[in-house]
Amino acid sequence: MTDASASSAPATLRDKNDDAMTKQNEPSAESLEEMPEIDDERFRRLPGRGHHVNRSLGEIVAIDPELWAYFGSAEAVNDALRRVVSERKKAAGS
Repeated sequence: MTDASASSAPATLRDKNDDAMTKQNEPSAESLEEMPEIDDERFRRLPGRGHHVNRSLGEIVAIDPELWAYFGSAEAVNDALRRVVSERKKAAGS
C-alpha cells in the first residue's frame, strides 16, 4: 500500500546547471562576422539638434487672434496672401 501523503519531490536535489541560466552579454564572434560595418554620416545625430535642423521654415510671423479665428490654418493664410499678391500683380500690369 502506498502512502497518499508522500512527497513527489525527489529525495536528492539535482545539480544546478549555471550555463543554462546565464545570459550572453557579448555577441558571439560568429554573429559579429555576419554583421556589416556601418559608418555612415546620415545615421549620426548632431548633439542638441533635431532631425529637421536643415529644414527651412521660411519667415515666421505673428497673426492676430481675430484674424487667426477667421483663417484657422497656416495653409488658409498662405492661400489668401497668394490671392492678394496675384490681384496686385494683375492691377499693376493693367
